[in-house]
Amino acid sequence: MTIGGDGADVDWTVGYDPPAETFQATLQKMVDGVDTFKSIGAAYAKNPKDAAVVFKLARKYGDRYDAKKSTEKYKEVLVLDPQGKAGTYTQEYSNITAPYVEFAALAIATNTEPGQKQDMAPIKAFIAKYPKSPLVKQAYSNMGYFYGYQATKEEAAPFFAEYAAKFPADPEVLNQWLTRINKDKGPYDKGVELADKLQDLTRSNPEPSINQTIAQLYILKGDKAKADKVFGKSFMEGQVQSLSYSLIAYANFWMENGGDKENAVAMGETALKLAPDNSYFLGQVAGLYIKNNQDAKALQLYGPAYSRKNITDATMLYVYAGFWARQGKNLDDALVAAKKAVELMPTTYYLYSTLSTVYDKMKNKAEAVKALEKAIELAPDAAKETYKKNLEKLKNPTPEKK
Repeated sequence: MTIGGDGADVDWTVGYDPPAETFQATLQKMVDGVDTFKSIGAAYAKNPKDAAVVFKLARKYGDRYDAKKSTEKYKEVLVLDPQGKAGTYTQEYSNITAPYVEFAALAIATNTEPGQKQDMAPIKAFIAKYPKSPLVKQAYSNMGYFYGYQATKEEAAPFFAEYAAKFPADPEVLNQWLTRINKDKGPYDKGVELADKLQDLTRSNPEPSINQTIAQLYILKGDKAKADKVFGKSFMEGQVQSLSYSLIAYANFWMENGGDKENAVAMGETALKLAPDNSYFLGQVAGLYIKNNQDAKALQLYGPAYSRKNITDATMLYVYAGFWARQGKNLDDALVAAKKAVELMPTTYYLYSTLSTVYDKMKNKAEAVKALEKAIELAPDAAKETYKKNLEKLKNPTPEKK
């Protein structure tokens, strides 16, 4: 809260949400007097019939959890704009836009004083009055907490049946119902039906909290093996792997698109911490280091020590040699790795192609040509034509434009 020189409230913000820049911008708006409690209050005093101003004042009181005063102002909005013509408000966290009057009506229906038991009747009345409002889902969600944890089993069952019928493909809704079934220790048949549907809905993007709810159902049913399959070691290892690949994708995206390079490197390093033995991540993070002008760190992570450690693995040596050839750096060791890969798998055509690339980057055209000719000799017909074109370019390079 900020207080002016006259001792009156200027504005307030409750809690802190990252990022810091956004919070700082909020504080700056207070300093500048933009949409503060003081400025909105002054506008209200000047024109108490302006529904938009009254709505803003109601929200300010709501931000401070003053249910009594916010409800008082929201009720004024209902009187001033019963048809919802005065304007709309967009709720940032949900990206829902609706008329002031609908937000006001839902706020009135859900506002409660501390310690007061919430009455579901006003929320049901809101749904009946505004059945097509984009806020209907929020109204049901609000009731979901009551019926999920406070209502009796007999009250909860019909509510969740109605809720799920309204939003049959929403995993959050079905998960709330299954959580209640777990709490009541039944009915398990319905629980299994919900669990199967939840797994179908989230199969391409599993949500750990949902899988935990499903696993809890099977634990209650005495089927620990099924619980482990849903929320066990394999599931979590998959989550770690998925997160690791997402971190690498994020890091590369922002490294290539003018983002915070230090943050991109940090995200890549986090992926590597999650999967320290993953050779793909090693190469990716080394690439991030190079793009951030940290060649020494790249070599420490994915340099000669790595190639020596994997000196009997042709595939790892081939990938390693190709990486450094593309960078045009660490070429002496890349050549050692490429030669060793060929020695280990002398009939594998693409290894010779990588060897050719390394020689080419080292300005040794004769050896580069020889290696690529060997690749053509060994390559299947489908690859020969491409390699022949590459060989022609190697022998007769296009003059560089000045």
